[in-house]
Amino acid sequence: MFLAVFGKGQARPDASAKIRLGVRLFRDSRFSSPQGDLQNSCASCHLLDEDPQGMRAHTDFFSRSWVPWRSGDPRREELRNSPTILDAALMPRLHFDGEFSSLEDLVKGTFAGRPMGWLPGEESQAFDRVRDIIIKDAGDPVNRSTYRADFKAAFDVDPADISNTEVIDRVATAISEYMRTQKSSRTTPFDQFLKVNGLDAAPGGNEESKEYGGRLLTSIAALERKHALKMPSGFDSAALKGLKVFFRTDGTVSVGNCVACHAPPLFTDFSFHNMGISQIEYDQFNGEGSFAELKIPTAHEAQRPSIQFREQPSKQKPGCADLGFWNFVDLKTSALRRTNETDDEFLQRMIGTFKTPTLRNLTYTSPYMHTGGFSSLESALEEVMRLSELARAGRVREADDNLKKIKIREADIPTIVAFLNTLNEDLKSTKKY
Repeated sequence: MFLAVFGKGQARPDASAKIRLGVRLFRDSRFSSPQGDLQNSCASCHLLDEDPQGMRAHTDFFSRSWVPWRSGDPRREELRNSPTILDAALMPRLHFDGEFSSLEDLVKGTFAGRPMGWLPGEESQAFDRVRDIIIKDAGDPVNRSTYRADFKAAFDVDPADISNTEVIDRVATAISEYMRTQKSSRTTPFDQFLKVNGLDAAPGGNEESKEYGGRLLTSIAALERKHALKMPSGFDSAALKGLKVFFRTDGTVSVGNCVACHAPPLFTDFSFHNMGISQIEYDQFNGEGSFAELKIPTAHEAQRPSIQFREQPSKQKPGCADLGFWNFVDLKTSALRRTNETDDEFLQRMIGTFKTPTLRNLTYTSPYMHTGGFSSLESALEEVMRLSELARAGRVREADDNLKKIKIREADIPTIVAFLNTLNEDLKSTKKY
């Protein structure tokens, strides 16, 4: 341990000790409910290099991650696809539906939630188990340190001397500190392309993402006219064509309008949009056009979050749908609310909205969308193309305005994929802990 002395006979707990504790807690599967049939850990759904199938960007290989089966809630799948935790510390809201506003709250919700096999109302049991395991831990077989020793090094406290709440707070702190170390490297071929050509890596000041996209394309065109555009390793002519479609926001053809929601450097606006994915999933089970007819309560009537509207659609559960951020948006304080918009109008517009995912390291995060319903980038883009056409025809309920502005053709898809592949980094060489 590296301990900095700050008073006679006292030592400041080492920040790296918190991270090491966080890593161990992240990977420990003993905190799952003993009543479930799986022993999950955070790392069960957020793999890096633990699976023989290959590297992952802290995601698993399932469309929806597995959760422990319980007779009180007989399900095998989590509600949604597990997103990467890379750069999660920079995101103001977490989970696809924005349920949590901090990493610490996310950790607590996970340790007492369905990912660990716990049911609603069992939070105190879950936290009792966490404290019990930590206090009775006989030692890590790798470094032979006990959790009590690890807590002493990280927080200068013996977990046996503090309450359950205080133990859980420190567990959440340690895991969150570890998660904050998990960042994308921003050394991809695309990042190198910007660097060698002297191009800005992100919108400046109050510049909107669409304005940045237009400025970037103008700068690239100027370099091309002078035959001065440099193409670093891993960034070829196909990727350049895809970049132009991705950042183009005006025109009649080959307009990806992607930058409107996926702005560099993280390729997300951290906001929530309805791309029609919940609608198509609901209609698959209930018939074409059924989502448009689904009765959704007004702001005055709604009890949010709603069990009915935070559920996978199925034939066994008619009327259940996943409405995403609709469940958690704050009608009074949200920056997404428009001027003079009523509560009912705003909540209705939030139907089926989900957080914009980062597009970095997509090779390591398949399958795609919050449903995990698309095994390849090509299939995901084909669906976006189809949904944009439906949105312009008024056939996507509460479609996001930016979805309607996407105008891509099948011929554009290979080039967009080529560009997206330039956002992959070498995770093996940059992984930590």
